[in-house]
Amino acid sequence: MFRLFAVSLLMSGILWAADEPDSVKLVAPEGWTGETIELPPGFAPDMKLKGSEHIRFAPGMMKPASETFFSYALVFELHPKPELTEEVVKEEFLKYYRGLCKTVLNGKRPDIDPSEFTLELQRVKSDTRPSPDENVPEMQMLYTGKLDWVEPFATKKRQTLNLDIRTWKRNERSYIFTCVSPQAPDMAIWKQLHAIRDDYLKKQAK
Repeated sequence: MFRLFAVSLLMSGILWAADEPDSVKLVAPEGWTGETIELPPGFAPDMKLKGSEHIRFAPGMMKPASETFFSYALVFELHPKPELTEEVVKEEFLKYYRGLCKTVLNGKRPDIDPSEFTLELQRVKSDTRPSPDENVPEMQMLYTGKLDWVEPFATKKRQTLNLDIRTWKRNERSYIFTCVSPQAPDMAIWKQLHAIRDDYLKKQAK
């Protein structure tokens, strides 16, 4: 199912790797698939973020007619620098998606200019207060985002992706967890994506 995705990324020079021994396993529902790659990836070598990316794809990831088309959860487990400011997060995600599109299209759509892709981020204020003894991540930040780009794998058409982003620091490492889908925030896929994220956060806090 994901041969197109995997082959495209392998051709870009990405090193696919097993989960790092010290990483928290990213668990997804039955039928989901996933991989781990090193950062920066081969399709976006200009990214400043260094570490590893763990990603889990919904069953309909490459099926445009599916309600889970291009929906996935990913976590970046990173070196502590650079600091994950809003500016850095926005800049790095644009590099990621611009590079991904350019690599996959490989010159087949000269009319598409990845430099025109845009990402709008909005800071979200958490409405939950942890208990005094809860192991809370350091410098936790929440964002919602809208990425306007061209989906290069299945449709090669313009697409708006909704992003739910959480960044934090723990034990001298930085993390970015992102839930991604073109579906509206009230659709069922988001419940699954958030469950993957919450399970990861719970395990990391132990």
